[in-house]
Amino acid sequence: MSAEGRTVSRQRGRYTTKACEECRRRRAKCDGKRPVCTRCVQWHVSCQYSIAEDGRRPASKTYVLLLRQRIESLEKLLERHGIDASEKREDSRQRPAAQMNGSVSLTPPEDASESVDDLAENFKGRLALDESLNFDQDGEMRYFGPASGRLQFQASSSNGMNGSAVPISASKQVSNSFGYLDPIDPITAGIGVPKDVQDHLIDLYFKWEQPWYAITDEQLFRDSMNSGGRYWTPLLHNCILALGSRYSDRLDVRSDPDDPNTAGKIFLEEAKPQLYREMERPSLTTIQALGLIGMAYIAMGADAAGWLHHGMANRLSLDMGLNLDPVEFEETNAMSQREIQLRRQIYWTLYCHDKLSSSYTGRICSMLDSQGAVNVPEYDDAGPDSPERIFQSLQKAMISVCRIQENITLSLWGPKPLLKDHQRPVFLKSCLLDLRSWLYDLPTELRIDRPNKTPQAYTLHMVYQTARILLAKPFIMQKPPISPTTKAETNDLAHSICRESARSICLVAQKYRHTFGSYLQSPITATHCTLSAALVLLDETENLATPSHRNKLALCLTVLDELSRAWYPAGHIGANLRKLCRSVIPDGEFPVEDDMGPFSRRGSLPAPLDLGVELPNVFDEMEFSPLVNPGNALANQLGLSVPMESLPVDYGFFDILNQVNWDRVW
Repeated sequence: MSAEGRTVSRQRGRYTTKACEECRRRRAKCDGKRPVCTRCVQWHVSCQYSIAEDGRRPASKTYVLLLRQRIESLEKLLERHGIDASEKREDSRQRPAAQMNGSVSLTPPEDASESVDDLAENFKGRLALDESLNFDQDGEMRYFGPASGRLQFQASSSNGMNGSAVPISASKQVSNSFGYLDPIDPITAGIGVPKDVQDHLIDLYFKWEQPWYAITDEQLFRDSMNSGGRYWTPLLHNCILALGSRYSDRLDVRSDPDDPNTAGKIFLEEAKPQLYREMERPSLTTIQALGLIGMAYIAMGADAAGWLHHGMANRLSLDMGLNLDPVEFEETNAMSQREIQLRRQIYWTLYCHDKLSSSYTGRICSMLDSQGAVNVPEYDDAGPDSPERIFQSLQKAMISVCRIQENITLSLWGPKPLLKDHQRPVFLKSCLLDLRSWLYDLPTELRIDRPNKTPQAYTLHMVYQTARILLAKPFIMQKPPISPTTKAETNDLAHSICRESARSICLVAQKYRHTFGSYLQSPITATHCTLSAALVLLDETENLATPSHRNKLALCLTVLDELSRAWYPAGHIGANLRKLCRSVIPDGEFPVEDDMGPFSRRGSLPAPLDLGVELPNVFDEMEFSPLVNPGNALANQLGLSVPMESLPVDYGFFDILNQVNWDRVW
């Protein structure tokens, strides 16, 4: 074949699978040249190409990837509402086979789940999934009450009316809900921290912090971390690492190896921009992360930032309806049983923290019991001696004592106390009975008359004794508006309660140190409990010279020094308390601050101190002590060298300073 013939054959083979409109009409082969094909040039006609797909070519790789991403996003959305996508896929595969065999059922299954709109219609004024109510369209549960006016949108939507709330397409809703989450490997979520170090910090967090401040669920977090589930996010991961670092001695988790207070700061700095992005579409993990960030700030001494982030967590919990029990969703696919328990757990954790921080800061409560209707979490699979059973008992006991403490705060300590002067003596005895009943009802796994391997059980008893001090202290501080006889009786009872509880706190602390060695890995709650006991001990001017009394004060200082390794405010409170003790007892010998302080390395732990007193039986009839004049041991509190230059970031030292303000109020 000649060269010219080979050229012609090659030209004839250059035909495209997508012909122009004129070649299609004439059923002629088109070479696809742009802007005009060869045949249209020969025919002197207009050459145009259709933009519609002819369906003969396979889909492009980019198009397939986009479809796969959309499928994954839709599956995540189904999981958010408690629907198992894998089971639905299996059902869809089996259904065509059943149709081929002629076994198609024309009746719908009895257990078919209701639509999202039907669910929202059934729960007016409670939790809503209806897109006409939730303008964010982020797929999360939201609460809207009748006062919001949005429930009328829901009614109009169910009647087929076109209201002002325009629904957003599913694809746009999904992209908005998940667009801020980057597919980061959980193992590499930390800032260059090896996986074994991360596992170590996570284990420390779930052993020491999470049982007390149970804003996370260990099983859900670990399962989601391994599978990429919705209960793990890079933000939450970094927050847990930051708080777990406070319980670790490792130097590589500090931004400054010579400063223990920088432990976890690298993770906190990484979490800040992640929080900013996630706040655009908040979820349950956002609430958890806010609570952990707030606790990390408190640990580093930034009380104002901690208070702010905890407030954000409280507000988000109301936005997502955590203050209302989701029991109606137990029989539906809108929410899994595990998520129902998690919502309850998060709400009650925030509630209890609000009460503990209220006493720690001397401020009002921001989450009241009357503002929520949530059941206590129940775990049916918890065995008699299982960790789940102990955790459940601890949560119930915490909720109960915090409810009593809220009543004490609102009735006696608020800016406008609920009780008048003549009502307070009766309230004292009534609330004291409630506290005694609480202690009597404690399960065996939370008692400390024998060594207990649950460290949080000891902190729980310290909270109980501190609640007794908060109950009795106003009756010692108040001016004499009531009759002298009633005042003397009430004053004696209040003094007896405070002194007994202060001694009990010291004994609980000694038992804790006997069992676990030190308070180096204790929750921060022990800080305020120890300070409350120390201030009561300093009020006993007639006993300040006794060795056992000074040993109790020395124990309080030792506990605060040990707590200061994880909790920076404890070091400041301990330093000021040490100055106060030396001013009241000039010849007293107290632990040296440098032996165990926030800026020193861990030294040898002091031996248990001889307190010279046995643990009192709280169920015995109280013996009234004679009226004691507390003196003016705390009169020079404002003369302390309190470093206030860090305000408003740090609201430390308010426990001591607020005492003077309350003296003026009473």
